[in-house]
Amino acid sequence: MGTAASKKRKPQRTDGIVSKNKLKKAALKLFSENSFADVSISQITRLSKLSTGAFYQYYVNKDEIFREIIDDFFRNFDKDVNGNNLREVTISFANYCAKNSAMTKVLYLNEYSFEWIRNEFDAHLLKLSKKFGLSYVEHFYFWAPLRFCVFFGDLLEIKINYDELFEIILEGIGKDCPDELPADVFSFVPEKRRLTNDERREQILSNAESLFGTYGFNKTQVYDIARATGIAIGTVYLYFENKKEILHELVRITSKGLRHNVKLSLEKLGKQHRLVEEIAGLYAFVQFFRIHPNMYKIVRESQSIDHAIAKEYYRSLYDSYVVALEKTLEKGEIKDFNLSYIALMMMSYGHYTGERYILSGRIGNQVEELEDFLKEVYIYTCNGFKSKERHSTAR
Repeated sequence: MGTAASKKRKPQRTDGIVSKNKLKKAALKLFSENSFADVSISQITRLSKLSTGAFYQYYVNKDEIFREIIDDFFRNFDKDVNGNNLREVTISFANYCAKNSAMTKVLYLNEYSFEWIRNEFDAHLLKLSKKFGLSYVEHFYFWAPLRFCVFFGDLLEIKINYDELFEIILEGIGKDCPDELPADVFSFVPEKRRLTNDERREQILSNAESLFGTYGFNKTQVYDIARATGIAIGTVYLYFENKKEILHELVRITSKGLRHNVKLSLEKLGKQHRLVEEIAGLYAFVQFFRIHPNMYKIVRESQSIDHAIAKEYYRSLYDSYVVALEKTLEKGEIKDFNLSYIALMMMSYGHYTGERYILSGRIGNQVEELEDFLKEVYIYTCNGFKSKERHSTAR
């Protein structure tokens, strides 16, 4: 998607300005409710009650109006998201995203599809982190929960008090954490999972996984899945009502397989402090998706394709965390903070670790880098910023 300025005319007259604003307002609404691929110029013009010809007076294509909306989000970001300390930054960030909620939803729905969106967002956040002297891992520890809550709070129907969330980030959540992680934390090798016990169904799902992961959901048709499986298209419909049902089944299987492997990693590790187990779970998460990279892509893409599918996946993870954390609190291994917020924090570290080591392809043979990264994340999760006597004030 290009960033060059439009060669189309800029409206000078009032009626031209009104028409362009109508197009942009309609596009914003559609992009905040659907992925980029699912929005068409005809939908934009129909919602704005303007002609296709009117659209092309002001925009070269759909990409350009989409980019303009993203640029609108970042235009005042550096000015409005600021503060003398990280608490003030937290609140201003939450307020900015709430004030620009429709544009925030556009980012949420499309951040997976466009790496430049993720990179631009992170560039603005890194600028703030640099102001407060945060290291890269501190930057990750601080921003992952905030971004995740802004993007996924509504999906999970959880109202966030960002001042309270910041306090948890600042203080850390651990009690009596071991100083070092045992070596066995990084020894887990995940099990490969079968998609189903039905051989033909397995073939359909396996080929759909490969095609969705390689070409994306929207560019893959049921015909492509049938051809890859060596069956008639009608046979696919004997097993699945439509392409979205195939996607839903793959996401469910992934959720089940991930949770099984995380549980297995903890069983093999043996009884440890809960936050040690949390790092073991993060390591198992990355290793699981290393051998199923297409499934990670499918899960991430599903958040922009179907609200219900995404909600089921993330809700299943959230509910599992809350149950485990309740037991952990009873054992006195974590501080008595809002368990819902702690669950979201833990989910955010998995979400953005996946972005760092799976989507980017950085993991490769760099297992040691992953281990060092998770060791530092563990320190901050246990102790917060106070582990380095940081007062979180601007430098």
